[in-house]
Amino acid sequence: MKRTLMLFGVLLSAMFMTIPAYSVDHQLGGDLRFRVYTAADWSGNDNNTYVKDRSRVDSRAHLDYTAKINDDLKVYTSFRIDSVWGDDGTGGAGVGKADIKLKYSYMDFNIGQTNITIGMQDFFEARGLLLYDVAPGISITTPMTDQFTLNVKWIRLGEGGYKAGDHVGAQAHQDMDTFAITPTLKLNENIKLKPYFWYVTSNEAKNADNWGLPMNGDPGIDDLDVYYLGFDFDATMGNTSAWFTALYQVGSANLLITNANTLGSIDYSGFAVCGGGSLNIGKATLSAQFFYATGDDDENDDKLEAFNSAEAGYYYWSEIMGLGSNDDVVPNNLAWSLTNIMGGGAGASICASDKMTLDFSIWYAAAVEDFKGAQTGQTVEAADFGTELNASMSYSLMDNLSLSFLGAYVIAGDALTEKNVENPVVNGKPIDSANPYIVQAQIKAKF
Repeated sequence: MKRTLMLFGVLLSAMFMTIPAYSVDHQLGGDLRFRVYTAADWSGNDNNTYVKDRSRVDSRAHLDYTAKINDDLKVYTSFRIDSVWGDDGTGGAGVGKADIKLKYSYMDFNIGQTNITIGMQDFFEARGLLLYDVAPGISITTPMTDQFTLNVKWIRLGEGGYKAGDHVGAQAHQDMDTFAITPTLKLNENIKLKPYFWYVTSNEAKNADNWGLPMNGDPGIDDLDVYYLGFDFDATMGNTSAWFTALYQVGSANLLITNANTLGSIDYSGFAVCGGGSLNIGKATLSAQFFYATGDDDENDDKLEAFNSAEAGYYYWSEIMGLGSNDDVVPNNLAWSLTNIMGGGAGASICASDKMTLDFSIWYAAAVEDFKGAQTGQTVEAADFGTELNASMSYSLMDNLSLSFLGAYVIAGDALTEKNVENPVVNGKPIDSANPYIVQAQIKAKF
């Protein structure tokens, strides 16, 4: 870690020396958190716990640098450093290594009233159903009127690869690109509408994600052309707020057996909707939401009715079934975004004191269509994923230093455990239904 911080300091010093000090406002910041947690039974099967169970102490630091060159030009850079305590690679005694990632790096500048951002930057599209991550791209935003703002963007979701067996031109193909138009219409001071017109395309996309293909053997994707049409709706009135998002996915993809042989095509036709609201009452905020995303009713035909997010779509809703604080793993048969699922929940956030906030929520989710189970490989009849209970507390120890605790528990249903399949056996052992849970403590400092 010392070597990492020294390297970061040298890099920043080099930046300072290459840019005239009088013309740049240098801003440093970030955060550091330490966390201990245990997450168990996320496979929903007591006889198959090693797949998703975790119990560890880890740390994460963000080091942020902003160069404000003038009022119309800024450069943002952030690094993320992860370490697992006791890990031989990044957290063992005497180990000076660290897992360093470039979180984002982009320029933000104005030309007249038009704002342009170029580089690796944060995107949050359609509540995360389209994209909720950093990605390289260009975003251009310009106000057309006081009520209408136009935004167009190009996002590179994946770069062409060059793997063994690929033809020489693979690097010139296999890219995954998004071209999007996302205007914002301000109907009045309290109501905003944001339409989405997304086009995702790739020539020879076989190095990309499988995009929800349900067929045996995963034949892979050749040419991909998928469109997303939808909108965000947001409204506020006094101490209440409401929101709603709808997306329709349509398009097609050619399928591969090998690089040279094409096995027909598949048509996409799915949709997802989600919505909710909140109400502030004194020191409490009550909230509720629902969601629905189509599943595929026949995995053997050439139509895929299941809604599938783009490459980096993430939809957060609860601590276990809905990603939550530990979004590196999802329970058995759940997804990072919404697909083949319906459900919702309600919760309350209570400001117990100037320093303490309490949060409680309850969630329910179920599968929309039958699907192939991840553990057994057999058909799982549409059933409950489960009912989840969440509770957390955040306490401010002092300015910029907070302590938090959380716990979550899922009463698992058959869609998670796969207990309702014809032969409920995994690795020669019968499925022993288990309820996923997590407990966590964290301390976090901001600087």
